[in-house]
Amino acid sequence: MSRRHEHLAACAVFLLGAICLFLTAPHHGEFWWSDSPRHALNGVFVKDLVSTMPADPKAWAMQYYVKYPALTILFYPPLFYAISAPFYAVFGVSQATGIVVVMLHYFALSLGLYVLARRWTGAVTAIAIGLSVMAAPGVALWGRQVMLEVPSLAFAVWAMVALQRYGESRKPWLVYASAFLLVCAVWTKLNAAFLFVTLALTILASQGFGTFKNKHVWFAAILSVIGLIPIAVLTLKFGGANVQSVTGIADAAVARDSVAGWTWYARHLPELIWWPLLVLAVLTPVLAIAGVIKTGLSRVDAVLLASWFVVGYLALSYIDLKESRHALLILPPVLISAGIVLPKLFQMRRLGEFAFFTVVIATGLFTWQFAPSPLIGGYREAAQWIAGHAPPNAIVVFSGKRDGSYVFNMRSMENRRDISTIRSDKLLLSISVRRELGVKESLMSESEIADMLDRDGVSYVVAEDNFWIDLPAMKRFQDVLKSQHFAVAARIPVTANLPVPDKLLVIYRNLGRVNPHPAPLEVDLPIIGRKVSGKLKN
Repeated sequence: MSRRHEHLAACAVFLLGAICLFLTAPHHGEFWWSDSPRHALNGVFVKDLVSTMPADPKAWAMQYYVKYPALTILFYPPLFYAISAPFYAVFGVSQATGIVVVMLHYFALSLGLYVLARRWTGAVTAIAIGLSVMAAPGVALWGRQVMLEVPSLAFAVWAMVALQRYGESRKPWLVYASAFLLVCAVWTKLNAAFLFVTLALTILASQGFGTFKNKHVWFAAILSVIGLIPIAVLTLKFGGANVQSVTGIADAAVARDSVAGWTWYARHLPELIWWPLLVLAVLTPVLAIAGVIKTGLSRVDAVLLASWFVVGYLALSYIDLKESRHALLILPPVLISAGIVLPKLFQMRRLGEFAFFTVVIATGLFTWQFAPSPLIGGYREAAQWIAGHAPPNAIVVFSGKRDGSYVFNMRSMENRRDISTIRSDKLLLSISVRRELGVKESLMSESEIADMLDRDGVSYVVAEDNFWIDLPAMKRFQDVLKSQHFAVAARIPVTANLPVPDKLLVIYRNLGRVNPHPAPLEVDLPIIGRKVSGKLKN
């Protein structure tokens, strides 16, 4: 097969893989992970901002948050949102549109991994390695959500492709391309910053002390720093929770200064790529060190792949907040390692290549059968009910864990953009990041809560049944909803393909004297140390 036909075959395989992932992903507002609808809404915010072109963007943004209180636009790097905005403009605001944008990154990720691996492996193995990142259950889990891990990794892999090519050809533009793509990876998700260490170590391994005399390396480094300064400022100014997740959090899964803390990601690798791929990945360095196989890696190649995994592993382990999805950034060298061993062990290389391809297909079948994408329904149905029954310029309180899902689905109702949403936790609680890190409660009585809802012009409340009623303030709030001040208008079951605590959404209609002209609402955002205010009605 010619290289052109090989590339076309690879693209066809990865396109088919992306289509399969899209078809098995949630499409209709059935968000599972709490960050996912927020990432989706952030892209919609950028679309709305550009299409509106307000004279006062700051005041407009505050008003937008008051209406759709699930934005995290300054809390996370904004590149993914800028990329997704035109897709929302063309294809409409929906979860499916957000998934399409992720799938485009997923395709780019697989293609980049194939190009990266092709230097050391045959065509079939390289295609299988590219496909493995789609087949792996842990990657497919996060790749079928509107999340930042796969998009950031796509930029990172192509940065390593450019770095590898630079080591071969020494063409200056490639080092600039590598640095630029890494900056893009960081502007998508901050964790990718550790790869600048990999970039530096690989160039040093390639050029030795000559690196320090290479003006292009210096210029690329300076441009990278300039490109990272804005995101560093945004993080320090608005991303205090991100900084806290590195330095220390009260509810850390494991202590950072413990053996469990430094082996945490190693213990979670099987759930990310499944045991067969992990065993093959471990066999490659073991058999290479024992002299059983020759990997075909040069010293520079070994530095690139080893530093990618080792530096990344150490950096992620140092961060106090441990989540298995963070380890997606260190999986490419693991998957490449998994693809090397079988073709080297079989006397007939082709047989080894197809054996590995079979392992990848088996992994994909395992993911399809036993690791379906989580989906939680009911929140779009609640938004649709409100859109069909609420009066013009209605104000609705949402009270529940999945506020992001409800708010995004409410924004997707293009014919009811007059409706504003208030979160009950913003009215009655002060939570910095999440409840586990501490809560301050309002001392308002039931009558005061009812008066506040009337005064704020609330006509309906969408409430998760028994949401946080172990907190006295939230218990009083639910008691108000069940009093004669409100009437049950609808009951919407929450459906899910996995166990979830939320089972029922109850929609209450306010029977009190709803204020037709409520005062502007001020919302406290302790996560960024600021308050925003805006009108509740147009």
